Amino acid sequence: MKNRVFTTGEVATICGVSADTVSRWFDSGQLEGYRLGSGGDRRIPYLNLKKFMIARGIPVERIDHDEIRILVVDDDPYYLDIIPAVLTQDSPYTVFTASTGFEAGIMVVEHNPQAVILDIHLSDIDGRVVCERIRTRQETAAARILGISGFIDEEEIGGLSVHGFDDFLKKPFQIEELKSRIKQLLHMPVSRMTNPGQDSRTNPLRQ
Repeated sequence: MKNRVFTTGEVATICGVSADTVSRWFDSGQLEGYRLGSGGDRRIPYLNLKKFMIARGIPVERIDHDEIRILVVDDDPYYLDIIPAVLTQDSPYTVFTASTGFEAGIMVVEHNPQAVILDIHLSDIDGRVVCERIRTRQETAAARILGISGFIDEEEIGGLSVHGFDDFLKKPFQIEELKSRIKQLLHMPVSRMTNPGQDSRTNPLRQ
């Protein structure tokens, strides 16, 4: 998806405007792209279009409807490196990362991830609070959220679903197990999703 290039007509359909409007955006430099030769047809790369749509408040779902977006939130650089690498190796995922709860909030608003891998113990805010905030947004209320942590006891794990987590994986974990959990979560029916305040017994987390 990131390598896709759009014509002015395709951009017009996505943004709900006329092709002439898109041409004016392009010619004025508001929408960055290139021409096919001198005076040729205009072309707009995916990332340029997405950046423009975010700045204009145009829902990015219009171009990302086939993209599976996963956000990884962890303050450990090791996991921020290894998780995206393994998830994108042989799966059609687009992975974003954040090292703090604050950064996670920005990424959630910009990209509306379908799945979030969220460390419970972040440096600036408790991951459970981040999870609850993700659930309160209409655009991400149904996101699949996998909690991860190496410092958590059994009682805390049992209470994670109350905050909106769907599953939990204790660090250190096997990469194949992580990939399996994400695949299962992405195929989970929406009706099974947990909301903040829901009794954990209705959606028990695996340990």
